[in-house]
Amino acid sequence: MGESGPDGPLGEVVAALAAGRTAAQVVDAQGRLAWVSEQMQLLAGVAESTDLGLGRHLDEVLEREVWFDLLTAEAAETLRRELHPRLEDPTSTPLWVLSLDLRIGGRHRGVGMLGVTLRHPDGSPLGAVLIYAPLLPARVLALVSEGDEAMFTRMADLSAPAQRPAAVVFADIDGSGPLSRRLPTPVYFELIRGVTTAFDELVARHGGIVGKHAGDGASAYFLRDGHGSDAAAAGAALRVVQELPDVVAAVVADLAETGADVRVEDCRMNVGAHWGSDLFIGQIVTGGRLEVTALGDEVNECARVEQVATGGQRLVTKNLVERLDEGAAAELGLRPRGLTYRVLADLTRDGGAAGGKAERDAGSLAVHDLG
Repeated sequence: MGESGPDGPLGEVVAALAAGRTAAQVVDAQGRLAWVSEQMQLLAGVAESTDLGLGRHLDEVLEREVWFDLLTAEAAETLRRELHPRLEDPTSTPLWVLSLDLRIGGRHRGVGMLGVTLRHPDGSPLGAVLIYAPLLPARVLALVSEGDEAMFTRMADLSAPAQRPAAVVFADIDGSGPLSRRLPTPVYFELIRGVTTAFDELVARHGGIVGKHAGDGASAYFLRDGHGSDAAAAGAALRVVQELPDVVAAVVADLAETGADVRVEDCRMNVGAHWGSDLFIGQIVTGGRLEVTALGDEVNECARVEQVATGGQRLVTKNLVERLDEGAAAELGLRPRGLTYRVLADLTRDGGAAGGKAERDAGSLAVHDLG
């Protein structure tokens, strides 16, 4: 998506906006659309070839499909009503703020729009800048800014649920029940928070998407689309499986330095990792959460693999390992031809509830312990 714009004084304004990564539009003195920022294009979900209506009057531009789909009818009418008089009247207030509804990902989202009327030194109209920003309190924006930007971008790309092949990883703490009873509740909370944070950072570092967290359990997805190939996605997932024990050990060591009676052997992570060719992946957005989830038989199977793992086992399926090509395997230090597998049903936990479900849902899967 290009960011080319007008020359002269209006071009200087465009250059400043482009450097600031804002969602913005610029119109000239005649009300014609002169420039659209890359962030605005991403917000509208446009393709490289989309005709944005550059050079056309805003009244015509707002009727084009790309803008008609983004702005509600009320938002478009508000823009027309507010913009034209401000371009024509040199005495109008140079700054104005509007609350507009946009359609993003099939949902209505309220945003704030800051309008800035631009004038030449002699007072004649130069144009106007329209800058869009979320209607969120500063403390909420600060909280969001603590997240991993690349991760949020990958999550934003999944606004439309669709079938997406991916590697899946499930993990939880082995024996967390007895551990929670032994440790003081504040210490156990710090442990879970630290492990969860470490897991999320590890997933982000290797280009994955964090899935649901439940208690001490965590999940992640590594999409083929995001990594470019099955081998790259599988390799990223397996890299997380390999590195997880070390990052968790670092969390435990930091907590122990504060005087907490916790050891690395108290916090071994059971892991299951699998490949899903037919996963349906997308966002779940409610008033209280934004998360990415995946549905499909392979997700259920991966959960069963993780439930069978015990004592810090890291069970990876044959389906996942065999997605690796020679280069990806070498980077991981694996020799797939030399690995041996066991059927999951042979590893079930003494025929208990978890074992019974695992045998029923995924008993025929071949798995290898990377531990």
